[in-house]
Amino acid sequence: MIKTGLFDRNYLSTLKKAVDVYARRHAVTARNVANVETPGYQTEKVKFEEMLDRSRMSMAGTTTDPRHIPINPRNPMDLEEQVVAAETGFDNGVNDVDIDTEMTDLATTDLSYRMATRLLSMRYNMLSSAIKGRVV
Repeated sequence: MIKTGLFDRNYLSTLKKAVDVYARRHAVTARNVANVETPGYQTEKVKFEEMLDRSRMSMAGTTTDPRHIPINPRNPMDLEEQVVAAETGFDNGVNDVDIDTEMTDLATTDLSYRMATRLLSMRYNMLSSAIKGRVV
């Protein structure tokens, strides 16, 4: 099986997971914006990049037999993003939501989502062209 280049499944898995995480991050940020005037509301954030970096830094084992126990698989689809309380240290008089930071996060997440979907679309178009035998 070819594991690099056009048919790299890890690359596709990473892009798919990125799209899922950005969609979740968008929903959490939108919830933060919607609750900017809700007394006692605590800002939330999606924690994923730290877990992804940690999984990449750790050692992964290769199994040569189906009966072997996998050692730290590096598939990003195996990682789950977490929604945690964001400790902003900001106080707007009602809660800790900083609307400027949230709007910046919303724009950044939107751009990241668009980039990931565009890359995923390009990858699938490339695979489709390779299967059909046509040069784009």
